[in-house]
Order: sequence, then C-alpha cells, then structure tokens
Amino acid sequence: MARPKFISAEASGYSYFCGIDADFLAAFFVGIGSLLWGYDSGIFGTAQAQTYFEEKFHPSSAILGAIISVYTAGGAIGCLLSAPLGNHYGRRGTIQIGAVIAAVGTTIQTAAVNTAMLIVGRLIAGLAIGIIYFAIPQFQCEIAPAAHRGFFVGLHSQFIGFGYAISNWIGFGVYFGHGQFTFRFPVGLQVFWAILLLVGSLFLPRSPRWLIEKGRYEEAKKTLTRLRSSNVDPDYLEKEFTQMRDQIEYEAEHEETSLLAILRKPSYRKRIILGSLIQIGQQICGISAINYYQTIMYKTLGIKGSTVLALAGVWGLTGPLANIVCLLWIIDRVKRRTLFLWGSIALTVDIAIVQAIVAVYSGGSNQVANGIGIFFLILFGVIFSLSWNSGAPVYTTEIFPTQIRSVGGAISTFWSFVIQVVLAQASPTALTNVGWRYYFFFIACNLVSAVLVFFFLPETFGKSLEEISEVFGDPFVSIHMDEKLKPTPTVLHYENPDATAERKRSPEANNVEVAI
Repeated sequence: MARPKFISAEASGYSYFCGIDADFLAAFFVGIGSLLWGYDSGIFGTAQAQTYFEEKFHPSSAILGAIISVYTAGGAIGCLLSAPLGNHYGRRGTIQIGAVIAAVGTTIQTAAVNTAMLIVGRLIAGLAIGIIYFAIPQFQCEIAPAAHRGFFVGLHSQFIGFGYAISNWIGFGVYFGHGQFTFRFPVGLQVFWAILLLVGSLFLPRSPRWLIEKGRYEEAKKTLTRLRSSNVDPDYLEKEFTQMRDQIEYEAEHEETSLLAILRKPSYRKRIILGSLIQIGQQICGISAINYYQTIMYKTLGIKGSTVLALAGVWGLTGPLANIVCLLWIIDRVKRRTLFLWGSIALTVDIAIVQAIVAVYSGGSNQVANGIGIFFLILFGVIFSLSWNSGAPVYTTEIFPTQIRSVGGAISTFWSFVIQVVLAQASPTALTNVGWRYYFFFIACNLVSAVLVFFFLPETFGKSLEEISEVFGDPFVSIHMDEKLKPTPTVLHYENPDATAERKRSPEANNVEVAI
C-alpha cells in the first residue's frame, strides 16, 4: 500500500489560537500539572506557619518532616508506576490518571481532621505527582521542534515555579484570616488544578512518537501535521516524520527494552546514570530544603510574624521571573554543559555566603547583615531558576530514545524524589540541631555536581531526539534528501568515525543531511 503524503496543516484541519501553534498550546496547557506539583510543594511551606495548623495538628519536628517527606515518598512510588503507564496508556493517558489520583489525594488533605488523615492524603497526592512528574516533560519533549525543545520542556519548570509562587502568596493572604479557613482553603485549591488538568487533557493530542512506537502511523502523521505551524512546508514534515519513524523502528527491531536488557547495554546504562545524577544534582543543591523550610531559615535571621510569609512570597515570585528569562534567552542558546557547570559554581558561592552570615549573625539584631543574608537566600533561587531548574528536565527527557524514555525517565526521576524525601525528613532536625553547619553539605554537593558535569556529561544541545542516539554511541538513522525531496534513510554508527567521510566519497554525496 502506498504511503500517503503529507498535506498542508491548514488543509488537514489544523487549528490554532490567535496564531499560536498547537504544539506550543499543548505544551503550555500540560504545565497545569507542573503547577499542581509546585503548588502542593509550596503550600505546606506556608501552612506550617499558620496558627490553625499549629493548634490543630501540633507537629513536632519529626512529624513535620513526615508530613512533608511522605508526599515525596509517594512521588517516588508514582515515578516507578509512570513507566508502565506511559508505555501502555501513552503520555496523555498517564497525565489523566495522575490528575484523577491527585484530586482524590488533595480532597483527603483538605478534609483532614488529624495528622494520620493528613499524611494519607499527602501520600496519595504524592503518588499522583510522581506519575505525572516525568510524563509532562516527556510529552512536551516529544511534541517539540528540536530548535525549541529547551523552551517547551522548560515550561515544566516554569509552571512549577508559578505554582510555588501562587501557594506562597495565598499562604500570605490567608495568614490574616481566622480559623480553619487559613488551612483548608489554600490546601483545597489543589483540587481545582487537578480537575482543570483532567478536563483539559481530554482535548490534548497524543505524542506522535508514542503513536509511531505503537504502529499507528496514520494517526501519528495527522497529529504531527496538526501540531506544527501552518507555515511549515509539507516536505519538511515528511522529513521529520520519516526520521522519527525510521529511528523508532530501527530501535524496536534491534534493541531489547526489558529492564535487564536496558541495564546491560552500556549506552543505555550510561543514560540512566547521567539522568539520575542530573535529577539528584537538581535537588541536592539545596533548593528542596529552602523550598520546604525557608520560613525556619528566615527566623534564624531574626525575621518574625507575617514578614516571614511575605519573604516566602518574594522567594516564590523571583524564581518564575528568572525562569522566564531562562526560557526566552538562555535555554535554547546556551549549551547544556555550560548551563549546569556555571549554575553549580554560582550556587556554591551563594550558599557559602548565606552560611557565613547565618554563622556570624544568626539571631542577632544586625539588620544589615540579616538583609544581606535574605538577599543571597533569594538570589539562590534566581540562580537555580536560570540554570538547573529548566536544564535538568530538558536533559533528562532528551537523552533517552523513545523505546526506553518512560523507563529511563522514571528511574532517573525516582532518585529525585528519594533525595527530596531524605532532605524533607532531615532538614528540620538538622536546622534545629546543627544550624549553620548544615550548609556545608550543600556546598559540597554543588562542588561535586560541577566536577561531574565537567568530566562526564555529554553535550546534547541543538540535536534532534533521534540524533542524540549518536552522542551515546548508538546507531542513528540519518535522513538524506534527493532532488525530488523523497527521504532516503541511512543508518550511521557513531562507533565508526569514518562513516561521514565514506558517505562523502559515495555517489550519494550530493544528498543533503537534515536535522529535524
């Protein structure tokens, strides 16, 4: 049967809103799930400062750590579930499942009458977030044009920041209220985000790469055409689709995808190790501890009352603003290695300054020193948003081939949640008993991250998802175009450095190699 040709996007029923491409709208909308994660992560940072929360639940440092960490523990479990769900139901279906579970978990949290009920609700909500945490950037990555992949996947981090900022300012606003409203309203608002994500996801397209993996080629072609701009030439879409299809088919034919086979193959194992290290580095730099317990940190600098919550709101707002700068002018212009390396170095210097100020002036009346400490604490969030916050999800999603992206991403993200569990449980006790010395841990972690990035991290900037296979030494199906613009696949092997030179000497030397 002859393979049907691409037609123009407009002729295929392509729809867009106010001239905005459908791929961007889809990537933007699923950010609501990321916003849900950011909101839920931040709301308990302010909830613990509410009088009602203290009087109702009477949390000790250990119980407070459990309330926070059980959420990330659920997330770790959810990450492992996201792999089989993503492979079977697709990225869209996985997001929908996560939204339903999130609505249940947040409802239980809102109605909690004791600590046990609150912890159960947090666990279920965390399970939901773990399921969608990687599915969202995975979906964004697989529908994005290569030139704008950093921007598309960076929306994940942007919306996490938005959610965190919203939670902080709502926490500040209800501080001036009374009774259980100050706790149940901000916590219950999570249900709204979950329902909005679920309803809106019914209108989302599926990932073209997932459709190809399942052999649904016609649907994949139609979806890809609808996603791309109406100004994109049909021949370009043909090339993009052909490269996707041939690479995915080649991997399906020649590669095993069982967990044991994945771990046995050196290039896949390397991807999983690097993805895990990037996810760990993103959390262990100190951002998780500050997100959850910044109110305690402000109090060590002599800040009290509503000012603590106002500063938490400022912290939550500066991050998303910095992340916008990263999305618009950095993520698709600066190489991944450069972003991570200089981000780690800057974070090291910043947290060292905070540590010095806390060590010398903690609890004192030196307002200038306390102000400088607060400035550098907030600057830490800005630096993080300009580097690791967007870079980590982009790198973790793009390094895995389609066949193992769900599994590899789930394993990598699992370690992110593990680190968050450890830090959420240990940080309140460490800040109380160790004080400023606790910051030594984050200084060391950032230095180690910088070293690992410099010596071991391959560069993936500017490459299509299929071309990245070549970076890790796997075969890459390159598309060459003849004078009639008909795609001709050629399998290239990264292990053979003479492959390119040999092609140049061949009769096909006049063909043009394209990267989608």
